[in-house]
Amino acid sequence: MKSINKCLIEKNLQLMGKMMKQVIWLLSALTIAMSPTLVKAEDILRGGQLIETGSFIGQGGHTVSGEFQIIKKGEIHYLVLQDNFKFDGAPDPKIGFSRNDEFSEDSLFSGLNLDQGKQIYRLPFDFDPDQYDEVTLWCDKFNADLAEAKY
Repeated sequence: MKSINKCLIEKNLQLMGKMMKQVIWLLSALTIAMSPTLVKAEDILRGGQLIETGSFIGQGGHTVSGEFQIIKKGEIHYLVLQDNFKFDGAPDPKIGFSRNDEFSEDSLFSGLNLDQGKQIYRLPFDFDPDQYDEVTLWCDKFNADLAEAKY
């Protein structure tokens, strides 16, 4: 009986060792894959021109804070949510733009990737910041304004 238990323990330890190696390999691969992307995204903005800036204010009972920038590099505009960006969450949040407090559904360009922290979004090629006066977090599911950031 002792030899059977000892054999089972050894097999379980071997299996756990293999699984740990796979987890470590996967985490290493993800770290390597993500690191160049994040560094490259920051590099893209280097030398860009600051076009607009503002701060988010929650709408409809949502708590949203933090700052954004619109940066132009060459012919491309980028929306940068700063490190201090925080959003209390909602189903299916999207990012778009408004003018005179009227949201433009045609301006939706991306889902919100994270509820907090720095994020960089490439805006559509034909984006013109002069057509709008605020960045809007929008809930497509409930057709509701979650946050505004005037510029």
